[in-house]
Amino acid sequence: MKDAWRDCEGWRNSKLPMTSSSDDACKWFDASLTQITTMYADDEAGGVGNSFKNMMEADPDFVMGQVFVNSMKFGGSKTETEEVIKTVDSILALAAKQKVTERESKHVTALKLVTEGKLTEAIEVYRNILKDSPTDLLACLLAFFKYYELGMFNEMLDMMASVIDAYTPETPGYSTILGWKAFAHEENSQLPEAEENAYKSLAASPRETFAIHTMAHVHLEKGMHDAGLAFLQSKEKYWASCSLACHIAWHEALFHVEKGQFDLAVKVFDEKIIARGNFNDASSLLYRLAFEDVRVPQRWKGVLDLVDKFSGHHTWVYTDLHILFTLYRNGEKERANELLEGLKEYVTNNTGTNAQVTHDVGMPLCAGITAFEEGHYETATNCLNSVYSKLNRIGGSRAQRDTFVQLLLHSAIKSSNPDHKVLARTMLNQRKSDRVEDPLGDRLLMLLDSKSG
Repeated sequence: MKDAWRDCEGWRNSKLPMTSSSDDACKWFDASLTQITTMYADDEAGGVGNSFKNMMEADPDFVMGQVFVNSMKFGGSKTETEEVIKTVDSILALAAKQKVTERESKHVTALKLVTEGKLTEAIEVYRNILKDSPTDLLACLLAFFKYYELGMFNEMLDMMASVIDAYTPETPGYSTILGWKAFAHEENSQLPEAEENAYKSLAASPRETFAIHTMAHVHLEKGMHDAGLAFLQSKEKYWASCSLACHIAWHEALFHVEKGQFDLAVKVFDEKIIARGNFNDASSLLYRLAFEDVRVPQRWKGVLDLVDKFSGHHTWVYTDLHILFTLYRNGEKERANELLEGLKEYVTNNTGTNAQVTHDVGMPLCAGITAFEEGHYETATNCLNSVYSKLNRIGGSRAQRDTFVQLLLHSAIKSSNPDHKVLARTMLNQRKSDRVEDPLGDRLLMLLDSKSG
């Protein structure tokens, strides 16, 4: 086991004491945290799964270990979710029995809130932890990705700004924190700050996943597609083995789509995306290719094969929307109707954060997708535009949500309503003003002009 991984004393020295007498358990906790935050498996540790296993074998009553494992498990299949909810009560009892630290107790509370669907309340607890313990990398990790899922990027940046000064190059997680801060800047349209923090992160660790990921975003937002491709290719020796590899490959494919290199985008899909099984990335890319009249029915069938893993869980509205894309594109209208009915039932019978977002934003988007797929473009435009200003609430990055922006643009261009043509032109002019080059926007303007003549 690596000496750099912290034992009981190491965590105390980091001012993050653990209620465990097992040095091995504490070290395996650090090994797990390092692998998950950097997004690289450690061969010596045997990967995250093996690290979790060793951690809990070393101390089965390790409260923070149980919190960590179940925080990662929650949100998958329905069976896993029910299992975690049941487990939380036992963790609460164990924490009370051991009289764990206040920080550890707050972690248990946050996990309980997450299992109850109270995501914003859970984030508040994580922020409270970070106020007293700014180098608690687990709290920052969990809050960061909850902010991402909820599209709360102003709050994400505020959090990263609040913890960054507690880190030095010697602090575990330093390069990761810089990478996360870079991403938060990018999502707030602060591209110079995003670039600065990303390169600081890469100077500390040339393979830092989120710094590489952020620079893909920066190049896309600037409209610097060739430079973006060159950057990703120069870093592929690192990111190809990280757990975000499929998504970074999705960014690579987006650069090709933007440039009109559709065959190359499909090649990336075949070689780097579908084989890795990331449903949202696969569905999103094929839907964007469909806007460009690229017909790949067999590949859509491959994406359909992934649907059952997520269908009916309703843990993130962003995924449900991509399931709807996939069902329609495979001609599965009956299953699409079942999904829509299931979502209606879900928002009626649930009160959690995701249920509220699904009600407020997801359902109008579903109506817009359905109208578009049925050729009712005026209705689609009205539905999609009604929630355009709230689109961030479905989560995902600006690049990911651009699928829905492009859907609105295509609906407005195809709509017979003249006001919708004006809307499309206004949106496209703004899009072009933000980018050095915008060949995708140029193609859409040409399409708009042909429809307006």
